[in-house]
Amino acid sequence: MANVFPPVRTESRTPEKMLVELYSFENATHEITSTINVSLHGARVLTKVPWAPDQHVSLRSVPGKLYSRAHIVYCKPLPDRSYSIGLQLLEPTESWPAPGKSATALRSQ
Repeated sequence: MANVFPPVRTESRTPEKMLVELYSFENATHEITSTINVSLHGARVLTKVPWAPDQHVSLRSVPGKLYSRAHIVYCKPLPDRSYSIGLQLLEPTESWPAPGKSATALRSQ
């Protein structure tokens, strides 16, 4: 049996808390949550319910203009009964807002 290793991240992540909306077309699941960190092609988010690895979802920044189909790479339970989800962005329409840019600043653009 071959060894299976988790995927190796090729980009560094920037700590950034921002509201995002996750939506699954497969089972009509919807959640507004926040990121923990982001990179050009991925994000780590916190959720209240588990999401299935290998599931495809849509991701939208709230506020902002980023929209992308995404692939759930992992879903790990956390001690506070929330979940940490790793997302791979498949076709981002924009980059994440600059680190530290507040929601108020984003709305005024």
